[in-house]
Amino acid sequence: MASPAPLRVSSAELSSYSRIAVVGGQLAERTRIVDILVEHELRAVGHDRLALDDPGTVPSVLVVVGAEAPALVAAARSTPPLADVPILVVGPAALTDAALDAGATDFALDDLSPRGLANRVRLMLSVGRLRGPWGPGALGPALVRINDVLAARGDDAGALVEVLEVLRDCLEFDRASLIAHVEGSTHGFVIAATDDPDRSQFTIAIADYPELIAAMRTGEPVLLDDARVHPLTRDAVAHLTDPAAGLAVFPMTWRGRSLGAMLLRRRAVGARHVVGRGEEFARLIASLTAAHLRNGAVLESLRDQTHRISRLRFEAERRLRGIESLKEHFEAAADGVVIVDEAGAILFVNRAAERITGFAREFLLGRPLVDLLVAEAAVVAEEVVDKVLSGENLDPFDLGVATTHGDRLMVSASTSTVLAATGAAILTFRDVTAQRALEGELRATKEFLERLIDSTVDAIVAADLRGNVILFNQGAERLYGYRSDEVIGKIAVWDLYEDGVPRQIMRMLRSTSHGGVGYLEQTRRELKRKGGELVPVNMTASIIYEAGREVATVGIFSDLRDRIRIEQRLLQAQEKLQLTEKQALVAELAGAAAHELNQPLTSILGYAQLIFRQSPPDAEHLRAVGIIRSEAERMADLVKKIGRITKYETMPYVGGSSILDLDRSTAGDSNAELVLPSDDDLAEDPLDSRRTREFSAMMPDRELLAALDLTEMLDEPDPAEPITGAGPSPDPGQARDRETTRMGRAPKS
Repeated sequence: MASPAPLRVSSAELSSYSRIAVVGGQLAERTRIVDILVEHELRAVGHDRLALDDPGTVPSVLVVVGAEAPALVAAARSTPPLADVPILVVGPAALTDAALDAGATDFALDDLSPRGLANRVRLMLSVGRLRGPWGPGALGPALVRINDVLAARGDDAGALVEVLEVLRDCLEFDRASLIAHVEGSTHGFVIAATDDPDRSQFTIAIADYPELIAAMRTGEPVLLDDARVHPLTRDAVAHLTDPAAGLAVFPMTWRGRSLGAMLLRRRAVGARHVVGRGEEFARLIASLTAAHLRNGAVLESLRDQTHRISRLRFEAERRLRGIESLKEHFEAAADGVVIVDEAGAILFVNRAAERITGFAREFLLGRPLVDLLVAEAAVVAEEVVDKVLSGENLDPFDLGVATTHGDRLMVSASTSTVLAATGAAILTFRDVTAQRALEGELRATKEFLERLIDSTVDAIVAADLRGNVILFNQGAERLYGYRSDEVIGKIAVWDLYEDGVPRQIMRMLRSTSHGGVGYLEQTRRELKRKGGELVPVNMTASIIYEAGREVATVGIFSDLRDRIRIEQRLLQAQEKLQLTEKQALVAELAGAAAHELNQPLTSILGYAQLIFRQSPPDAEHLRAVGIIRSEAERMADLVKKIGRITKYETMPYVGGSSILDLDRSTAGDSNAELVLPSDDDLAEDPLDSRRTREFSAMMPDRELLAALDLTEMLDEPDPAEPITGAGPSPDPGQARDRETTRMGRAPKS
């Protein structure tokens, strides 16, 4: 198998370095390991490629995962910076021998518990700190000596040189120096050096020492085996005749603030031999030195040197340089640009600012910014400048600006912290007076339309094409039972209908058959209220278009519940009226039918009686005559019932039809014998037959009965009483006497 390529460095990954690096395998596998370690308060980061050619810290522990773990371990061991770094392989048991043969320090099964894995990594960290050529306790005496020197003499230059000498000798370097740095300064100050003990506190340009910048920026040691070829320092030492090869830089920090660094150099190649006990020893010495320097006279004198030029002048120069570098950009901008200092004095205005305000640049420079603003904006401007100088970028805001003509402009201002480090705040602005006036009008129009929409009785609901409700007026609240804040952005519009109705409505809206594309003519639908109740409504709807594209739909709904109740009541009233009219018609028809049927029935009964009396008792036709009389009397009973109809009741008949139910439709006893009233009865209760809807049988002609010798059938009426009849005579030219008779009985003997 070909040997794996050595691991290379990428400077872009410097910021992601950690004391524990997790490499190999898939992203999900690395992420799982990192999460476990971070959860147990271990500083770990996963790497797709582990970069080592930059001055970040070499990992204290390397954790390798995945099937290719043995190959990665071999590659790490062939890379000098990682040759002695503890390596823990996490994987299945099948990889154990291969990983250990490749050079892994330890192996852990991938099903090891999170706590067990974290403890294993902590153990590896301890092993890493014990690396190096020094045995246990070898550096102890040196540490005690340095502590005694610093405790006795503090930040004295001679004491600092002695500390550097001890550090140099212990770590096997040729030279050592201590560089102090005041935060914000572009210079460093050599306050002690072993190669020239009498020379101290001379200035160097920090930019010429990239290894110092890297150590102070990251807060981690920088170890370079050969500074002459390393990408970080190669260009910086190229002009030197005899540059050092091995470099080690240990930053000095106090409570997160950089105070400088200790720089160790030697002619021979190599600096990573200090990894382990040597690195821990150098870190401890740097921390002890920083603790004695933090408030010492040396550092204080350096601060004085740094501020020989007054701070105001220094900051002014920095600001002017920053402004000058951006001047061309500012002048080309269409927006106004104003730069002010900490006191709010104007340092720069561009041509657009002159045009907007009407003030000349010469007039504005050096004047307070508040002179440009209306009175109420002055306090806002002061707060804005303070926030920008503190590094805070603000959202755009409006300011009132006064012009040379006395007009008041409204400008939209934004800020930039590009020059905040130099003590300058950048404000850009544009005239939005017309826009704000238009916005005010639009806002008033919007509020009016919202009030108008809310005041309408009908429900109005609008939704975007994703179903999100964007408008729900008060009419909709009354109709659906929801509050608008329960619906807008929370309930999909199709939940306000029965299943399938929204799709049907959208098809109708996009069709040409229901009012045209994008419109829906009035149609009746049912909506679903909050409690699930279905409400009938009339609705119209339309699609809202923007640049020819559908963006929303709106529906207007009218509640039909009251209207339907009124319609139902009206329908019931109409049905009752129709029934009443039908009953009146039936009663009138029944009266007319009874009146017309009475006379022929009387004749039939009379002639049947005549035949019965004139025939011998043994005549064969008497049986037929009896049947005729019986059926005629039955018909007379039916006629009586018809005459007494007072309501309309039906019963089913053949073929699915209905016929009049005489028994239920008559007001009296349907089984009573049909008895025509006598003259005495009529005299006692002379009722109007048209009012009662009951009719008496018609008397046959008196002359006809006499000719047939049937005068005994007559009961002579009282001449003093009027004769009642069922109606006018069939022959209007003659006035026939009408008398009552009793039907259905045998004649008198």
